[in-house]
Amino acid sequence: MFSDADLPEPKLIREIENPARLVEIKAEDGIFFNPRYTDIRLIRAYTYELLKQAAQALPQGLRFVVYEAYRPMAAQIKLWDSVVAAKHKEYPHLPVDSEEFIAICDIFAANPYRQGSGHQSGAAVDISLADVNGNELDMGGVVRGFDETADFDCPLISVAARKNREILKNTLAAVGMVNYPSEWWHYSFGDRLWARLTGSKLAIFGKLDK
Repeated sequence: MFSDADLPEPKLIREIENPARLVEIKAEDGIFFNPRYTDIRLIRAYTYELLKQAAQALPQGLRFVVYEAYRPMAAQIKLWDSVVAAKHKEYPHLPVDSEEFIAICDIFAANPYRQGSGHQSGAAVDISLADVNGNELDMGGVVRGFDETADFDCPLISVAARKNREILKNTLAAVGMVNYPSEWWHYSFGDRLWARLTGSKLAIFGKLDK
């Protein structure tokens, strides 16, 4: 696992949508929505078009299921605080304001007091696979399962789960979306993390709220 805080920061932000367009994730587009963590179904229109393209290329009988796309900054702060609390129990010897401890937390949730998350841009999505009835596939770990199974390359998962992760990754990669390797469920296009992982000096989409 690694933290994206270790990667160089993109130098430029350029909006290709002005004003930014957010649309709603809809079941009629063949994409399920799991409201476990949020009831906000908003996503960048550009990113949603990519998802719909990718959905058409999924193996027969499979669908995407989205857990979250656009996440307001207030929700990012709440998530960060929950990760800090959980990791403080795991690493009680580390001061919570130390760079070492912050880097550990940053693996599982982008620090809202620093760079924030691509979810604030609406260009990132937490996503998994389901069958046509909405039954989710075995991915070797749950979305927001902030343990070792979160890592895309976790060696502990089954062969079937590995295959499902590869299907998810390859289908989304074909439309230009990239996976954050420390979270098998997190994909994005055009945000800060996408720029870092692709080596671009240009992030296309900036945060929608501070």
